[in-house]
Amino acid sequence: MKYQAIKYKQSTFDLISTVLPFELINKVSKTLIYGIDEGGYQRIQDENHYMKIKRYIETSTYIFPNSIILAVDESRLKDIIKQESNGSTFLDFDSKQDNIFRIVDGQHRLLGIEHALKGDSNLNNLNLQVTIIITPENRRSIEMEIFSNINSKAKRLKTDLIELAKYDYRIIENKIGKSELNPHIAINTAYYLNENFAPNNVWQNAIKIDIHSEHKIGIIGVKAFSEAISGIVSSYLNINSTEISSLENYQLIDYSRNAARCLTDFIISAWEIVNNKWPNTFLVPHKEIDIDNQYRSIVYNPNFYIQKTLGCKSINYIISDILKNEFGNEFNINALNIFEDIITKSNLNDYDWLLGKTLSGISSESGFSKVSRIIKNEEEFIRKE
Repeated sequence: MKYQAIKYKQSTFDLISTVLPFELINKVSKTLIYGIDEGGYQRIQDENHYMKIKRYIETSTYIFPNSIILAVDESRLKDIIKQESNGSTFLDFDSKQDNIFRIVDGQHRLLGIEHALKGDSNLNNLNLQVTIIITPENRRSIEMEIFSNINSKAKRLKTDLIELAKYDYRIIENKIGKSELNPHIAINTAYYLNENFAPNNVWQNAIKIDIHSEHKIGIIGVKAFSEAISGIVSSYLNINSTEISSLENYQLIDYSRNAARCLTDFIISAWEIVNNKWPNTFLVPHKEIDIDNQYRSIVYNPNFYIQKTLGCKSINYIISDILKNEFGNEFNINALNIFEDIITKSNLNDYDWLLGKTLSGISSESGFSKVSRIIKNEEEFIRKE
């Protein structure tokens, strides 16, 4: 069936505007979920959100004036776009065209309508305004930028997965290779640590991955955290260098995620040792409300340096040195035992980590290395009262 459309350009982007019935949109489009769908960059849809839309529809006074935003690969567009002799543009769909579009914005509206269908089958014919982004070959990261801009500026939704997916697409688009996997694995590790709500994980909701977010939740930026664990990631990569050499594209993405899960477990165990040594620098796991009125579990204590850049880097640098120098990059219980021995014997106490006290004023890489030596009792320090 044919649907009239307008093809136009904004800046460097080619777009199409049209009006399509819900049933067709639902058939030919799909939301790509991070970690589930190949190339996914969105979270699983929020049930509370789309069920509110369902109830809104059931009031019988609903209206959806904003566009559903879809994206399609330029190479697939030729299968559906038709140009008439009079210059008119049409989209022509057949029964075999399923999921040719990716949903960039509007997934909750579509799910709300889908659930409301049970009470009103006429919703299949509900016409919705649609804007389609035409994505050039190997440039799908364009639509992620658009998704990030829409959701960070207009709705302030969490867009942390966009930061992870951008690295994935840099691999797919051949912009990074095996030698540049370290930051990719590091940011995945940060994400898994943030989302792991085990009681012994002091990093839950502690890392600010979402670069656009105004959330008050989080104590350290993802860039600083990634730099802090770069040496740990390097050790992991050195162990598995032979395995990596044969991997390409999506295999590298899967490898990076698996590596990040392994590193997450290791870092949780290491920082449990830190928590046992300086327990007063952390909080008992509890809930804080963020700007989106969602409760987030946190353990970090903003009154101490220990999980800020100063503490995060100086402590993780010790772990990196142990892995590199003591065990030839091996991740095992012996490395954790060495680390525990260093931390347990440290002359620093909880008080020293307080803001404005013993370790105040340190903000450079040489300063972080100095704190590492202080922790290991290799350098003296003056306790500030």
